[in-house]
Parts: sequence; C-alpha cells; structure tokens
Amino acid sequence: MATLTTTHYRAHFGQRIRDGRFTVLRKLGEGITATTWLVRDSQESSDKYAALKVLSVEATEEDGPVRERIYLQDITRRTQEEEDDEGLDYLPALHDDFILEAPPTDHSGPQRHLCLVTTLYSTSVSALRRSSPTKSLPLYMTRSIIYMTVNALASLHSLKIVHTDVKLDNILFSNARFSLDAKLETFLDSNPAEEDPETRIPKSQPIPHEWTYQTTAHEAERMTVALIDFGHAERAGEEPQAEGFCAPALRPPEVLLRSGFGPAIDIWAIGCLTFELLVGRWLFLPEDGGEDWSLEEDHLAKMMELTGHNTFPKSILDRAKNREKYFDEEGNLRRICELIPVTIEQAMRNYKIPGLSEEDICEAAEFIRACLDLDDEKRKTAKELELDDCSYSRKMW
Repeated sequence: MATLTTTHYRAHFGQRIRDGRFTVLRKLGEGITATTWLVRDSQESSDKYAALKVLSVEATEEDGPVRERIYLQDITRRTQEEEDDEGLDYLPALHDDFILEAPPTDHSGPQRHLCLVTTLYSTSVSALRRSSPTKSLPLYMTRSIIYMTVNALASLHSLKIVHTDVKLDNILFSNARFSLDAKLETFLDSNPAEEDPETRIPKSQPIPHEWTYQTTAHEAERMTVALIDFGHAERAGEEPQAEGFCAPALRPPEVLLRSGFGPAIDIWAIGCLTFELLVGRWLFLPEDGGEDWSLEEDHLAKMMELTGHNTFPKSILDRAKNREKYFDEEGNLRRICELIPVTIEQAMRNYKIPGLSEEDICEAAEFIRACLDLDDEKRKTAKELELDDCSYSRKMW
C-alpha cells in the first residue's frame, strides 16, 4: 500500500534530479524515514542503474539518519583502498550524496531531503524466508547468507561502525538476475512502473531476484547478499546517540541491562538469525506476564535458560545500569523464580527440521552458542567467527 507522508519526497516517474544526472524510473520501497527509488545514472557507462534513498524532512534534520552518509562514505573509501577485504563485497557503495529541496508547503519553507545514491539490490532475505512453507531456508543457503553477513560485519567493525540493526529485512540479495543493464531494461519495459489509481502515489515495486526456497545448492552458488541500512548505526568506542537498539526479539542482554555498547551487539543478532533461518522461528519470543513479570524479564529469563545460567553472571551485572530493576544481589531474577534450562540443540530438535542431520544440528548449535555469550566482552568478534574452523565461517563454494 502506498503510504507516503507529507514529509517524504514525492518523486514522479521520469523526473530528472541532480542537474539531470539521475532519472527516476520506479519506487523500490518505503519506510518510516525514507523512500527508495530506482534511478538511471547518465554519467555511468556501466552499472548505470542505482538506488536513490531520499530521506524524509524529519530524518534529514536528525543526527542518526544523516550519519548514515558518513558511514557509507567510510565503506566506499575503504573499498577504493582495499582489494583483498572480502567483506566489502557484501556492503553497499555510495555513488553520490546531495540535498534535494522540495517546494515550500503552505505552512513551511523549502523542504530539505538528504539523498544517498547506492548500489542497487533486490528484495530481502526476510521476504524469501517468509515465502517458504516452513518459514525456514535450506542449510546450504543459511550457511552462505550467514557467512557473507559475518564477513560484512568484520569489515564494518574494522571501520569502528556498529550496525545495531542486523536483521533479515536489512540483508538484501544482490541484483544478479539483471547484472547486465540490457536485461534490466528489458524487464522494466515489460513491467512498467505503477501508481495507486486513487492516490496517484507510486507503488513499491522492488527488483525481483531468481532465488526461491527450493533453489538447489548448485544454483545457489551464484547467490550473494549485502547488509544494508546504516540509519541506526553507531560509532564503536563512542557514547551511542540512541538508547534503543535492535529489533526487540534480537536485543542482547547488554541492551536490556544497559551494561555496555559495542560491536558485540551485532554478533548476538547473528546467532539469533542463524536459528531463525534454519528453524523458521525466532530464537527468543518473550511474553509479557502482566503484573507478574515484564517482557524484558521474560526475555532475560529465556536467555539464561538457553545459555545454561541459573543466575546472571556477576561480571555483567556489576556494570549494568538496570541491575536492580531485574535482579537481586545474587543474580536471581526478582520476579521469575523458576527457570527451565534448554540447550540450543534441544530447541532445534523440537522443530524436526527436514534435511537437518544430528551433525548439522550440533554444528549449528555450536556456532550459535559462540554468538550468544551473555557477556558481551567475552562474545566472539566477527573476525574470530570469520577465522573459526566451522562451515558457517567458510565460503560454501
């Protein structure tokens, strides 16, 4: 459904932007802070199609989304300097950035929109997972997606950038199906851009990819993904600009307890996403107990159950600002007394995943466990995961 707000930029098909350099062809998608458009770049002889992300007026004025430009510039600069950093292949490049001014409204002056021109991608891993009847993806596909995302994080963290919002919605498939401009042009000719007939607002029409949940291991050898959207990213080693990080189900203990901040936040998400891709369910699904316990308390309890802790580690609680809110002096949850331990292996077996052997389950559980150390200072880094002798740390083909 087309739902552009009055502070989103309303581009129209065929519109030429940036002194005629970019021509708007169709809307790829929209979010709370921005809309993304497919554009043709008249200055490029090859790779002349790109994604134009136009931030809303509010997002352009806010510090967080604007910092996305700085992080993309860092990534692009590193890409130009380093030839052997594989993780950069799984991160977007910034082709251009500029401010676009829209005409004044009745109640304000000219509206300013930050524009970011980046690599063109297809739809998300999340969309592919949801299309599967089991809501899961094959083992070989999961390993490949996680491998590339861990590599992307290793490169990102080396730039002292913490993504803070690693989720399947932010992992997009590369545009392999239309890698040649001529193929994309043929597709666009046969699938023209559309508008909502009532509102005349352009419909979201992302570029499709060729992969399905039934794609074979051989076919998937050409599959690549990229980690995108740095609108919530933070600089490692600095005081974070925001307090809430990550999708609720992917939040690590240090976010709930306010015990620290750093790249380990992204690694916790990797563990959760590995389980989600293989099983088709969230690893953590906390429930609100009303007057008995809060959503956060149940989340912490489930973390303890899955990692085999009867009490929460003192090393974490000693630096937690929210310690007294949830725990007593001994590290016991104040309002949840009974914990029922379950191993990651048991949790995976419960879902009877087709095609997963006991060996596959044990190997996946070992990798997930390495990502889910309750203590963020002891959790493995992306670089350490990259170097591990594990199928999730090796290129599949």
